[in-house]
Amino acid sequence: MGLSASGDELVRVTIGGAASGHLAWAEGERVTLPRQVLTALGWTDRRGTDTPLTLPAQLPPLPSGISLQLRDRAAFTNTPPVSARLPVSYQRVPGWLRAAIAGALGRWQRRSVDVWGRFPGFPLDLSADFLADLERGTPLPSRPAPVVLSHDIDSPEGLRNLVDAFLPIEEAAGSRSVNFIVPCAWPIDHGLVAEARARGHQIGVHGHDHSNRSPFADTSERRERLDAARAFIDRYEARGYRAPSLLRTRALLRDLSSRYAYDSSIPTSGGLFPVPNNGCATARPFTIEGITELPVSMPRDGSLRFLGYSPAEIAAIWRDCAARIARAHGVVVLLTHCERRFSGTRAMLDAYQRTLAFLRESGGFTFCAASDVAAASREVA
Repeated sequence: MGLSASGDELVRVTIGGAASGHLAWAEGERVTLPRQVLTALGWTDRRGTDTPLTLPAQLPPLPSGISLQLRDRAAFTNTPPVSARLPVSYQRVPGWLRAAIAGALGRWQRRSVDVWGRFPGFPLDLSADFLADLERGTPLPSRPAPVVLSHDIDSPEGLRNLVDAFLPIEEAAGSRSVNFIVPCAWPIDHGLVAEARARGHQIGVHGHDHSNRSPFADTSERRERLDAARAFIDRYEARGYRAPSLLRTRALLRDLSSRYAYDSSIPTSGGLFPVPNNGCATARPFTIEGITELPVSMPRDGSLRFLGYSPAEIAAIWRDCAARIARAHGVVVLLTHCERRFSGTRAMLDAYQRTLAFLRESGGFTFCAASDVAAASREVA
């Protein structure tokens, strides 16, 4: 009987000694695997344990594509959340109030991570990468891990803070960011956007009006909302798209494939928001529905802040996750917001600056433009 990751029971295990060198990166990682894979590995009686499990010296053959099934299992948010079902845009609720509500919910749910983070596990889950290497049987080329810095620009405040506070930090570290801007929700200060472009930073599109409706609209409305950004796309050579609240469907990505070079809407591990148990469990770029996907591999600033983590704790989590992604031959894609309720405070800016210093000084990373990483991924594919 063939193995399937789409409907099979999933079991969380910790990888111990890696008998095969190309899997050595996974030693110590907690991964979630279909039960039938555990059976093939001789781990039949394991139902989730912190005791590390050693890979057999002779790895069993696995059917091609099982890692893709696991990757796609929770990659889409097919059910509209409350914010997408309201009769008016949820953006009419003041941002500070939305953040306060999310923070209260997050702190309440922080101890329930095994419920809302069953799969993918939070803050990082590399299960699909482990399965892909188990299938492949050969090592990937060694190279510094690409780092893509990205911001979701949701408001005039965010755009102003981007230029005044975030870009200088990035430029001092020798990096440039890609900035996904909502094109149809508020008056855009094109002088600030042009300045960011002139300083070498890239511009992307962040949905339509951030009402969270585009992924779930009918075909004609969805395409109309996407095409409303055409003038903005052409003006700033926007090559990438990121869905507001990271809400995405297969239909949305299919429509994006003819309009953008890449998408960056699928998190490696989505956490509690926008819906629990969502993400692709891979930190490596891939092609899906005809478009290159740069997964948001690092835990987002909003997710961590809503869960009650301090800026110092967030910086430590980012460093740990980046190191693990590098070992797994992944791409570090960091998403931050520039508003004060997210990363636009002195303490969070300090955490961001220290994270970039770590990435610059450790020797295992290289800052890259998002479009370059997407293009390189297409060449490999």
